[in-house]
Amino acid sequence: MEKYLVFARTEYDQPVEHRGDVEAASDEEATKLAKERYGQDWLEMSLVPVSKAYWAEKETEEGEAEVQV
Repeated sequence: MEKYLVFARTEYDQPVEHRGDVEAASDEEATKLAKERYGQDWLEMSLVPVSKAYWAEKETEEGEAEVQV
């Protein structure tokens, strides 16, 4: 199973925003689950497998900031 981050927008003048995530065994299954969970009322939707995402971490005075997925 792979976790996918779901990003979408409903208007061209809106930013693409993180809407949530789904877990699926394949890209096709992830697409189906994202459409079921987040509906069809979007202009653009992108799914990003967490394993393919690059996380830029910001250093703080206390050390590296923790990134939660």
